[in-house]
Amino acid sequence: SAHLTLFFFLFSPSGDIDYCRQCFPCFRYSASIMSFTRLQYDSLKTVLQYMEANKRFCLSKSIPEIYFAEKAVPLRIRYIDFGDLGFRVNKTTYSLSIYRDFHQGEKILDPFQKENNDGSLVDDLDQYGFRVPFNRTDVAPGEVVFDDLNDVNNHFMPSPPTFPWASEQGNERLRRFYERHLEIYQIALARRSEGGQGFPFPMMTIVFTYDELLAMRGRIIQELTPEALELKLAALNQMSTCTLKTFIAKLRYCLQPFDCRQNNKALPFTPLIQLTIKSEDGQEKRIERYPYTFKLHEAMRKLCGKLFGGRKSIVQVHKFSLNNINMVFRIPEGFNIRVRNLRLGETRIKRLEALKNLIHESSYPLASLIIHGRGYEVDHFAHSALTSARQLILEGAFPGDITYLLNLKNTIVCCKYSWSRELSNEELLAFAENIVTTVFPIGTYRSFKISQEGRIKNLLNQVRERFNGRTKQSSISIAMGNDSKLKIFYKTDPSRQEPKKWLVIMNVVPDRQNASH
Repeated sequence: SAHLTLFFFLFSPSGDIDYCRQCFPCFRYSASIMSFTRLQYDSLKTVLQYMEANKRFCLSKSIPEIYFAEKAVPLRIRYIDFGDLGFRVNKTTYSLSIYRDFHQGEKILDPFQKENNDGSLVDDLDQYGFRVPFNRTDVAPGEVVFDDLNDVNNHFMPSPPTFPWASEQGNERLRRFYERHLEIYQIALARRSEGGQGFPFPMMTIVFTYDELLAMRGRIIQELTPEALELKLAALNQMSTCTLKTFIAKLRYCLQPFDCRQNNKALPFTPLIQLTIKSEDGQEKRIERYPYTFKLHEAMRKLCGKLFGGRKSIVQVHKFSLNNINMVFRIPEGFNIRVRNLRLGETRIKRLEALKNLIHESSYPLASLIIHGRGYEVDHFAHSALTSARQLILEGAFPGDITYLLNLKNTIVCCKYSWSRELSNEELLAFAENIVTTVFPIGTYRSFKISQEGRIKNLLNQVRERFNGRTKQSSISIAMGNDSKLKIFYKTDPSRQEPKKWLVIMNVVPDRQNASH
């Protein structure tokens, strides 16, 4: 780290010491640094090659002089995953959102403040402040499309209230729902005595029917008889004062764009695009804000292009994870990665096909492939990326037919299914028999998550009886010939995911006792 901070200072045209400290917390300034000469171009490339990826991004942005050198040097990334509006590189996340910069004197409601603090507004806004669905249909060359890209946003009587979409700006029912409930909640709060606040409850109490909302044209006090008003208020008696205040703030929050549209008012804030860069432990966080002159998906495209575009060599990635169900992968055209370990979420076969232009062919066979499965999808079991991977980890739901699992020839297969039933002892015996009769090679490894230790002990007894196996403590061995044996044993699952807390392991190992001489 000391060498890297020294390098930064030598190449910073302005000798920006504060930025040195920001990028490299271990930086210590000394006047003697000024006596060093600048590194030559070849030396610069050597230093960059072994620098952590996020530090390279940071330096390249700050020092334009090294931009092209940084792009020319092969990039190594230990871990990367992508979402619609951000990604994680090693232990640093980059996320985009909309920030509402409220004008001076404007009161900021708690829901708005929370979204600003959390960076959780991940939809575009129109001129009135209504949410606009994230654009997943604008796809540039090189970008990868996954799954169904259609968004349907049509709400009525949401509970709890949700911020309205642009498609709902003319929805009179929804506007009245918010207005009338805000009014009666305020009446209920005004009748509360000072004192106990209680605890907030997440569900909103709805007191008006659809027909009542349609019939109302004026304020509640004018529309309802005193008796009807009291009945409505009685329904709110069980709500704590804290809950009333929370929903009053949420209803005002939801009415903001309706108010701007109906009264032709300017937005009470200036929307900005926010980029949040945060370390995994949360100790380092940097926020950058930019004018809202382009949409969020365009900002994501620009960010990916800035960091990953223009690279002359294949990016080396130790582990690539892709979990989002609906997304457009906004990688720049020509961006290629060589992956050792790949993790895929749902709709797996589509993802493997869509990633052909991203994952370089030299990545195969993969060292490890993790697939999160759904029981009714089995096409991926025949895909070359799966069949050729040395280690295969299967999560999610069991495919139903164990034939798909029995036919796998991968050296290591770990069945970590947690969304479905466990394999029966008969099915586990079928695995053992398949390994022995097919004479799988030494190194073959199969593991299965099981919840009850008693059932595992019963399995070992069944193996001994059926295969005349040799028992030793909590394991049993079956001679396979060819100087190998199948060892079956069990141990506690280190991931400790209840209730399946045991691992049954089948491992083909050398049989030294019966080895031929």
